[in-house]
Amino acid sequence: MNSNTVVKKMLIKFLLSSALLFSFIVLSFAQDSVYLSLTAKSQRFDIAVSPFTTIRKTSQEESYASLINKVIVNDLELSRYFNIITNNPVAKYDFDSQMAYWLAAGSSVVLSGSVTVTGSGQIALAVNLYDVVSKELVWKKSYGAQISNYRMIAHEASNEIVRRFTGENGIALSKIAFINNNTKYKELYTIDYDGHNLKRLTRDNKLNLLPKWSPTGTQILYTSYLFNNPDLFALDLIRNKRIVISNYQGLNSAAAYSPDESKILLTLSRGRYPNLYMINKNGKILQRMTGGYSIDTSPSFSPNGQEVVFISDRLGYPQMYIMNASGGNIRRLPTSGFCDSPAWSPRGDKIVFTMRTDGNFSLYLYDLRTANITRLTHSKGDNENPVWSPDGRFIAFSSTRSGRSEIYIVSIDGSSLRKLADIPGNSYTPSWSTNIKL
Repeated sequence: MNSNTVVKKMLIKFLLSSALLFSFIVLSFAQDSVYLSLTAKSQRFDIAVSPFTTIRKTSQEESYASLINKVIVNDLELSRYFNIITNNPVAKYDFDSQMAYWLAAGSSVVLSGSVTVTGSGQIALAVNLYDVVSKELVWKKSYGAQISNYRMIAHEASNEIVRRFTGENGIALSKIAFINNNTKYKELYTIDYDGHNLKRLTRDNKLNLLPKWSPTGTQILYTSYLFNNPDLFALDLIRNKRIVISNYQGLNSAAAYSPDESKILLTLSRGRYPNLYMINKNGKILQRMTGGYSIDTSPSFSPNGQEVVFISDRLGYPQMYIMNASGGNIRRLPTSGFCDSPAWSPRGDKIVFTMRTDGNFSLYLYDLRTANITRLTHSKGDNENPVWSPDGRFIAFSSTRSGRSEIYIVSIDGSSLRKLADIPGNSYTPSWSTNIKL
């Protein structure tokens, strides 16, 4: 029996045991339907993760085996697709005894792994996924990297597990860029989606603002006062090179790449009112997108690149508008209160934004199909600058709920709130990348 057949069998068994109100015949042949049923009823798949073994039994290998195991368990928990079972008092016993234990513990599958460290500074991970009832091998794969990148191979394995059981790409290799002022200046940083691997990218001792990842995750756009004007830069993470994109006199800010990365939409003032302009990657103006005496800013492309949501004060206070990406057909989204920072979801069906209510800014979701508006945050302090995870299931944002500005992550249903990491200083304006290996 091949691995795809076994996975289908396990999915059907899980869905039936959870009493989901969908036809198992449809579910077994449509991964999208499986995904919808799992999330619609808040069901999670029970998966056991066995302690990882080592080849040579050295202390170094055992240490990395434990570390990689913990990263994968954390990734699967953060995905909210799985209930994780890890306690296994019979780990040293034979295979059949282990399968019997996991079955009694309520798991449908078990993940095992083996770690090898070589003298050349390389680390290898081999993972196996078993059906605990049939004891069949469902899937296996090997990963390798430099020892310093052990977290990366753990994230790769986690993403593959998520994809196999949901049909969706995992987000464990994604990163979040943001601005932090711990040095007394606002510098650009990145951090892994799980709050590890914090890196400072600029050391300008200047004001840097509004980072935005490119769709491929190879560049970060941001505005900087490096040359005493708010110019637009791109930080090329592959070549470790900073590039001046747009340095027109006045504002060059709030930039966003088109989904195909061929164009950039941003706010330029050029000695006039700040309006939206389309430029190419070399900074040449291709089209003035908005005009008049209003301030137009914070653009976000729809995932198909056909439309743009943005903020304008043309009514006298900032509201959300949508226009065609080719220009024109501008229409307002019906909201109340001061709005800011809209971001179009990767699935194309929602826009997250901030709106001032009760004296503070809170996060809201605008459903484009129904025009319904849902409030996501209710805490004291301001909750601002929301951005989507690459799978469209989570939102990162900055919040002053703790008394200073920090980055938080929340599910789109408003649950599972977590602080990204304990980072000194104030952190602002997060931007969430796709899966990248950097």
